[in-house]
Amino acid sequence: MGLELVVGDDGALPLPWLAAPLAETLARQRGHALMLHGVDGIGALQFALALAQGWLCEGGGAPRPCGRCGSCRLVQARLHPDLMVLLPQALRQSLDWPLVDDKVEGEDGKKKPSRQIRIDEVRATIDWAAKTSARGRGKVAVLHPAERMNAQAASALLKTLEEPPPGTRLVLVVSDPSQLLPTVRSRCQRVALAPPPADQALAWLAGQGVEDAELLLAAASGRPLLAQEMAAAG
Repeated sequence: MGLELVVGDDGALPLPWLAAPLAETLARQRGHALMLHGVDGIGALQFALALAQGWLCEGGGAPRPCGRCGSCRLVQARLHPDLMVLLPQALRQSLDWPLVDDKVEGEDGKKKPSRQIRIDEVRATIDWAAKTSARGRGKVAVLHPAERMNAQAASALLKTLEEPPPGTRLVLVVSDPSQLLPTVRSRCQRVALAPPPADQALAWLAGQGVEDAELLLAAASGRPLLAQEMAAAG
């Protein structure tokens, strides 16, 4: 099965163990700059995207995101004008989540896609954040993994982290906060995402058709997405 990244039109989260931390963060977190800390393999990117989708959701009821409103539909189509998902080029290609000005595959010849978040991409995100929200519910930029910014790119983001345009939120997803500049860390409120309970992770792996799930989950130190990757790799 393919791994979903956002809340679908049925309102289901891409990963079931995100429900409680998502509801808590949407209810309590008012900061404009968040550092979302979660080890690889537990769904930190999915959590950040669900959080952004929840903030932008236009559905009137709970829970958020609803998955059915116009805003959620745009997120599902990866076309929401008020959501910027900034990934390294190589990751954008593997997840099929391009930036607006990404070149068509092959235009750069044999140049390998970057595994870094480049300074020109950060500057473009800053320019995007300065524009008025298209749908009136603010804007959200998700940077993943934020530690892939080099020092220049991270420094370029500092002023926006400290004083973003009104209604703009930034979510920096990291697996190792120590790899971020101290000046970046100090401008963000930290939200920690814990690995899921073993029974929930095992139930999800079973639903994905993973055999020997208990053994693989133990080998992956409780990280179900890593266990799924290990199963796929044989």
